[in-house]
Amino acid sequence: MLKKLSVKNFRNFKEWIEIDLTTDKAYEFSTKAISDGIVKHGIIYGKNGHGKSNLGLAILDIASHLTDGSLISTVKTNYINANSIDKIAHFKYEFIFDGVDVVYEYGKEKCEQVIYEILTIRGEKVISIDRRISDIAEYRLAGSSALKNDFSGRSISAVKFVGANSLLDENKINQTFLTFLKFVEGMVFFRTLSRAREFQGLVVDSQRISQSIIEQDKLIEFEAFLNSSGIECSLQKAGQDGDEIIEFIFKDRNIEFSQVASTGTMSLGNFYYWYLKLLSGEISFAFIDEFDAYYHFSLSKNIVELVSNLNCQSIITTHNSSLMSNNILRPDCYFVLDDSKLTPLYKLSDRELRKAHNIEKMYRSGAFDE
Repeated sequence: MLKKLSVKNFRNFKEWIEIDLTTDKAYEFSTKAISDGIVKHGIIYGKNGHGKSNLGLAILDIASHLTDGSLISTVKTNYINANSIDKIAHFKYEFIFDGVDVVYEYGKEKCEQVIYEILTIRGEKVISIDRRISDIAEYRLAGSSALKNDFSGRSISAVKFVGANSLLDENKINQTFLTFLKFVEGMVFFRTLSRAREFQGLVVDSQRISQSIIEQDKLIEFEAFLNSSGIECSLQKAGQDGDEIIEFIFKDRNIEFSQVASTGTMSLGNFYYWYLKLLSGEISFAFIDEFDAYYHFSLSKNIVELVSNLNCQSIITTHNSSLMSNNILRPDCYFVLDDSKLTPLYKLSDRELRKAHNIEKMYRSGAFDE
């Protein structure tokens, strides 16, 4: 799981900002949201333009050079903070897998070009390179000694190179290294607001959403999902094999889903596509950005409860304060982003928060304003 991320000089974050998902609070409610002292499911609030989306893109930056997953195009064109004289964005991730700490630090001038990187497992530096000094990488993983370590003229990550080209000895550190890479491969940032899928990370097929739902034989479940979300409808499959579509069934005629669905219904369709992947176990970490811009508050609550019952780690961004409830998550799982500082809710109040507290009412009245 991801424990912490510190990032500097990336997009709107000129100075260091830390995302700390560790907690020592012993709340006896909503315990499913925490795993071994780490926030498993969290929600981030913040005013418009304060960097909630950029925070998610920072978390998923690691996937841009360690995997072959998708990349949001605007990240390529707007990467380094525009007000900084430093030309390198700096990242430091801290993970834990089966009790073993993994720290991965790197700096990049461009989204897919690593300048330096250091991977440490259980306190031992196992892979490192700093192209500002030398193009020679150092490997200290058992079984990696025969690998080429001269990266002259090559911009590939040394960590990615080792993972793709080595047959490592079987030991705890090497197993943790492979687990780390697998976790990163399953990380994804996605939005459901637009008709086109917009996401970063996670290698996925290029199928249309309707085609994916049909091929997974989930049309009946999708119809039930829409009805449970307040959209009364009947659906059917139409079209030729390999090019099927989903249609709404009406009295006089049937109409293709995408031609008649409202913006909110299309957003639900996009979410359901990702929900199937969340259910499948493909995703290890999901950053879901402002998923509920078109949702009724009760629907937003249902979606959050669906996500918080999943096995993967997740962070959701929203402006919907009705989701701020101890019946959904808990005060160490709600975060406020303000002035390039991310703070859990309980640290914004001198009061000892209990389950009976109406934290939404407190939030709206300014009780958590620093």
